Amino acid sequence: MTQSWFPSPCRAPRPALQVLALLLALPSLASAGTPAILRLESGSGKGYQKSFPGLMAEWADASKKVEGLRLVRAEGDAYGCGNIQNCRGCAIFVLQGRCSFSQKARRAEAAGAKLLVVATAEDGPAVGMAGTVQRTWYGARSPRIPAISVSKATGRQVLLALERHGDIAVAYWRRKANVYGDILSEALVAVLAVVLIMLGAWHSVEDLRKPELQEKFNDACLAVEEGSGLQFVLFGSLMLTVLFFFMKYLIYVLLLLFASGAVSTTTLLVEPLIAAWRPGLRRRPACKLPAKLAGLLGVEENHTCADVIAETLGAALAVSFLLFRNDDAFGWLLQDMIAVMLLLTIQRTLRLPNLKVGTFLLIATFFFDIFWVFLSPMIFKKSVMIEVATGGGTGQSVPMVLKIPALNGDLPGQFKILGLGDIAIPGLLISLLLRHDLVKGHRRCRGYFTAGVIGYAIGLLATFVSLYLMQHGQPALLFLVPGTLVPTCMIALRKGELPALWSATYGPPEQPEGEQTSGGEAGKHE
Repeated sequence: MTQSWFPSPCRAPRPALQVLALLLALPSLASAGTPAILRLESGSGKGYQKSFPGLMAEWADASKKVEGLRLVRAEGDAYGCGNIQNCRGCAIFVLQGRCSFSQKARRAEAAGAKLLVVATAEDGPAVGMAGTVQRTWYGARSPRIPAISVSKATGRQVLLALERHGDIAVAYWRRKANVYGDILSEALVAVLAVVLIMLGAWHSVEDLRKPELQEKFNDACLAVEEGSGLQFVLFGSLMLTVLFFFMKYLIYVLLLLFASGAVSTTTLLVEPLIAAWRPGLRRRPACKLPAKLAGLLGVEENHTCADVIAETLGAALAVSFLLFRNDDAFGWLLQDMIAVMLLLTIQRTLRLPNLKVGTFLLIATFFFDIFWVFLSPMIFKKSVMIEVATGGGTGQSVPMVLKIPALNGDLPGQFKILGLGDIAIPGLLISLLLRHDLVKGHRRCRGYFTAGVIGYAIGLLATFVSLYLMQHGQPALLFLVPGTLVPTCMIALRKGELPALWSATYGPPEQPEGEQTSGGEAGKHE
C-alpha cells in the first residue's frame, strides 16, 4: 500500500444598517517568520512556472536569496525526521509533524541540502518555524540551512509539479510587503461583485421598464418556491460530498458544464444586442435543427442569423476557456466573462415572489455555508467547502468563482476570488428589492434597493476583514445574509410594510394562456 503524503426571482424591503456577528470563534494559527516566496519551474526553465507564498524559518537569513536548486522529496520518511538520502546542493520537501522543525532542518543539513521546504499538516496558512538550540561540545547553535514553510494546499501543488514535470528547480527569497496591492485587489473583487448585483437586478426588471416585452420576459422566468431553500441545501450537500470524494474525476465534468453554459448565456444576453444593432438579422432565418437534437440540447429548432452569431461567440468563448483556463495571464479573464453572463442570467430568470421565500432561501444557504466550511472538518477531517473550492489537490481550480489577479508585485499567479453563490443568492433578494421599489414608486434614495446594495457592500467588507484577520477561507454568506436580510426586515417593520412584503406575489404570473397581468398589479395587496 502506498503511503499518502498528506495524513489524514422580486420583492421587499430595504437594508441600511449592518449586523456583523462572528458566530463561530475559530483558533487562528500563530505565524512567526518573515513572509517569503517559493518559486518552482521546470528544469529546462521553460514551460511550468509557479510562485507560492510562505514563511521563512525563524533562524533563516532574510537577506539571503536561494535559487537554482533541484527539488527532491525525502524518501522513506515523508516527515524528514530520520536519516535522509544524500542530496548535495538540493532542496528537500518534507511534511510537518512527528519531530521538531529544527530536527528536520538538521537532518536536511546532514544530507547536504541547501534548502528545506516544509508543508503544514493542517488546512490554512503556512505556520512559523521556530528554532530550538542544539547543545554540542562546541557550544549552542541553531540550524543554519535556509528553510521555508508553505501551506498544505501549496504542498499538494509541489507534489503535483514533481509528478508531472519530474525535474523541478526551486528558488526562494524574502517577500516584499505590499499591503496596498492586497487591499486594491480585494477592492476590485468587491466593486465587481457590487456592480454585478446592481446590473443583474436592473436586468431582472426589464418587464417593468419595457411593458411591451412583459409577456415574453415572464415566459422565461421561474419563480423560486417556498421549499427551494431546503432543496438547495439537500442537493448542494449531496453534490459537495460527491465532489469531495471524487473530485479527481468530476473536476473535468464541472469544467465542461461551466464552459457549455457560455453558449446558452451568451445567446440569451448577446442576441438582443445583435438584434438591436441589426434588426434584420433576427428576421433572417439561418438554420433549422432536427427536432430530436433541439430537444436534447434544450434549444429552439429554428435559428435566426442573430442566434447563430451569438451562439458562435459563446462557443468560441467556451473553447477558449477550456484551452487557456490555466494561463495566469488571461485565463482568469475568460472565466470571469462566462461567470458574469451566468450571474446575469440567474438574476434574470429566477425570481423571488416575496420576502418569505427569500428569507427561507437565504437562511438555508447561511447555515449551509457555515456547516460545510467550519463544521464539516469534524466529520471529514477537513473543510469540505474549501477542499472542493480549491480543486481537491487535482491541480485544477473550480471555475464557479470570480477571479482577480492579486496585485502583489513579486507573487504572480495568485488570485483574489469570490464564489458565484455569494453573488447569485443575495442578488435574488436585491432584484426583489428593486422590483418592489419600481412597483411602489419609491424614490431611488428612499427605496429598498439602494440600502440593499449598501448592506451587501458592507457584508463584503466584513468578509474580507475576517479573511485577513483569520487567514482562513471564510463563508461570505455568514456576513452577506444578515447584511441584507436583517436591515430589510427592520426597515419594512418601521414602514409598516412587512406583512405585505412577506406574502407578496411578485413571481411570474401563472395564468391561462392569453391572460396577462401588469407589473403594477402583480405587487398589489391593498
